[in-house]
Amino acid sequence: MDEEAKQLAKVSAQLADPARAAMVLRLMDGSSRPTGDLMLAANLSSSSASTHLSKLVRSRILKVAKEGRHKHYRITTAAVAHAVEALQIIASPVAAFQFAARSPLNPFAFARTCYDHLAGKLGVAVATALQKEGILRVSGKNYEVTESGSDWLAELGIDGKGLLSERRMFAPQCLDFTERHSHISGALGAALLQRMIELDWIRKTRVPRAVRLTEKGKTELSRRLRLVFTESQNVGHNHA
Repeated sequence: MDEEAKQLAKVSAQLADPARAAMVLRLMDGSSRPTGDLMLAANLSSSSASTHLSKLVRSRILKVAKEGRHKHYRITTAAVAHAVEALQIIASPVAAFQFAARSPLNPFAFARTCYDHLAGKLGVAVATALQKEGILRVSGKNYEVTESGSDWLAELGIDGKGLLSERRMFAPQCLDFTERHSHISGALGAALLQRMIELDWIRKTRVPRAVRLTEKGKTELSRRLRLVFTESQNVGHNHA
């Protein structure tokens, strides 16, 4: 057995424990949370929670930062979050899961976060519209910004060139597990989501990872990207 297989088995084993899995799922919205919050999510004592969290940190699934007397944990990278989401798909009965996830009655399918970027119908629609409007283009498994796209991002308040200098990948395509099409992840995906929240186009909800599109958001996305929204929570691009 080669070393790569051993390491994969070792990391995967960390999510085999329901308590550790619960902690990781609590962080799938890209947040940073203290031990107490994760302890409650997994229904553990303080000492047990600390033991489990230490294992997740050693496995590089989570990272920890001290803030005063407290420790705050978050998922190490977007790649880890994507791997966890993929395991969720495998763990769910496929047909029933996809039907529920894609149902127009499920707001989670329309708009949610995938780690720190926008996903669901809205996330895919935004990615598609940005390409149709000539703001982004596909390059291999990534998106890249066009010359006119840089101006569009700047008008929105996003420094596209500055994002290119960050250590993380700029704009990988991320396969959306309910839509089966790609949305935008990486530094650009995170910046777009954060800016939409700052502009009150999108609001976070009490449901983990679920977000809500505001009326202002509908108006601005319709104006800037020619997106068309229906009452049944569908969204498309106006070609006219």
